[in-house]
Amino acid sequence: MSAGSLRYNTRHPESRSMTLCTDDTINFPSLSSKSAIPMPWCQCTHPQGWIYFYHPELKMLTVEDIRDPEIYYIIMEKIPHYRGLDDAYEDLEIKLFGLSLIPVPFDHLFVNHKHCVASHDASEIASKNVSSLGTVSLNRAQRHYWNYLGRYPAHIPTPKKAVQEAIDSLVWFIADNLISGSRSIVPFSKTECEELLSLLQSPSAFAASSPSKTVFVGWVLQEVYGFRFAESYGKYTEKQSRQIHATRSTNLKSRDQEATPHPFIQAMVNVIITILFFAIPRTYLAHVKAASTYRGRLANVQSTWDQYIQRLVQEYSNFLLIATVLLSATVSFLAVPNIDQGGLFACIIATLASLGSIIVGVFCIWRHQTNTTTTASFSYMHNAGHNPLGLEGHAMLLSLPPVLLVWAIIAFTVSIISYTIQGAGSSALTQQEAWGVIGVFGLILLSVSSVLYSFSIIWKWRSPPRILCLRRS
Repeated sequence: MSAGSLRYNTRHPESRSMTLCTDDTINFPSLSSKSAIPMPWCQCTHPQGWIYFYHPELKMLTVEDIRDPEIYYIIMEKIPHYRGLDDAYEDLEIKLFGLSLIPVPFDHLFVNHKHCVASHDASEIASKNVSSLGTVSLNRAQRHYWNYLGRYPAHIPTPKKAVQEAIDSLVWFIADNLISGSRSIVPFSKTECEELLSLLQSPSAFAASSPSKTVFVGWVLQEVYGFRFAESYGKYTEKQSRQIHATRSTNLKSRDQEATPHPFIQAMVNVIITILFFAIPRTYLAHVKAASTYRGRLANVQSTWDQYIQRLVQEYSNFLLIATVLLSATVSFLAVPNIDQGGLFACIIATLASLGSIIVGVFCIWRHQTNTTTTASFSYMHNAGHNPLGLEGHAMLLSLPPVLLVWAIIAFTVSIISYTIQGAGSSALTQQEAWGVIGVFGLILLSVSSVLYSFSIIWKWRSPPRILCLRRS
C-alpha cells in the first residue's frame, strides 16, 4: 500500500467490523449506542482500574472514550494524519492525546516496542534510526517508553529483557549504596533495592507476563532511566563527571546561602553568644547545619530531619524536667521569711528564668513535632538560613531553653549564697558554719568549672604537650 493512499470512512453504520475495500478505503463502523465498542478496537484495563482502547491492526491507542460516537469520529479523523504516511513507521505504535483535529507537536506519542523506546518524533525512534540516537536522546526515549508501558500495560506482554535489565540496575544501585553510603544519589536505598530484587527474582511472582508485572517492571525501569537521563548516563568521562558533580554542588550551595549580617553585627552576636548564652548556640548551630546539608537522595533529607527533631525533642524534654524541679525549688524558697533584698531579687529572677525555659521548651517541642514532613523541613531550613542574624540567630533561639535554665541555676545559687551570708552569726547559722558552706560552694564551683572546661574541649583534637628532655653535659 503506497504512502498517502490510505483513506478512512467513518460513515458506515451497517458494518460492525473493519473491512478493506478495493479502492484502498478502510471502513469503520459508527456507534449505535454510547456503550458499544467498535470492532476491532479492544478495551484494556489497567490494574488500578481505569480503561483505555487499543486497535491491534492499526497499532493505535487512545485514552479517550470512543464509546461516545462524537469522540469516536474525531479519533477516526485524526488517524490519517499518523498512519499511511511512511512505510518505515508502520511498525510503530501510536498513542493519541486529546480531541484536536489539527495535529499539534505533543498530541501523540510514537512507541517502538522492539527497541523499547518512545518519542513524539517518529523519525527519532524508527528502527533504522535507533542505533544512531545520541546518549541523552536514547536515555530520554527509554524513559518515555517505560513510563508509557507502566500506564498502558494491558495490550502487550512484558518485554523479555525488562526483568533482567531491572535486576542488573538494582544490583548496581546496591553497590553504589555500599560504596557511597549516605552520599549515594541512586533512586533507591539499599533496603528498597533488596526488596525489589526479591520480587523480581521470585519465580512464582514473575513466572508469566501480566499487566501487574508490566506495571511493576515499567515503574522500576522508569526510575532507572529517569536517573540516567538526569545524570547524563554514558556521556562523560570519569574526570568530566566528577567536575560536573563538584560544580553542581558548588552552585547549590551558592544559590541557597544563608543571610550574612554586617561584620559589626556578626561580632556583637558572637560576643552575646559567648558571654550571655554561654556558647550554647554553637552546639545548635552545628545541629542545624548538619540537618540542612543535602546528601544523596531525597529520602535522606527526611531521615536527617527526623533525627534533628528527635534530638531537639529529647534535649528539650530533659531541660523541661530540670526546669520544673528548679521552679518548684525557687517558689518554695520565696516562702522563706526574712530573705534579704539581694537574695529575694535573685530568687525571683531564677523563678522567671525557669518559667521562661519551660514555656519556650514546651512550645518548641509542640511546633517541631507537628511539622515532620519533607516540605516543612525545606521551609524551615530556608527560613532559618535567611534569619536577619543568619543561622547564628536561629541557633540562639533554639538554645533559649538551656540558656534560661543555666541563668535560673546561677540566680538560684546566688540567692542561696546570699541567704547563707545573711544568716552568718545569727541563731540559724554561726559565722563559722556560714563560711564553711561558702567554702564547700567554692570547691563545688571549682569542680563544676573543671568538668565544663574539660568536656567543652575534649571533642577537639589537641596535640600532646612536648616534653623537652635536657641532657646532662
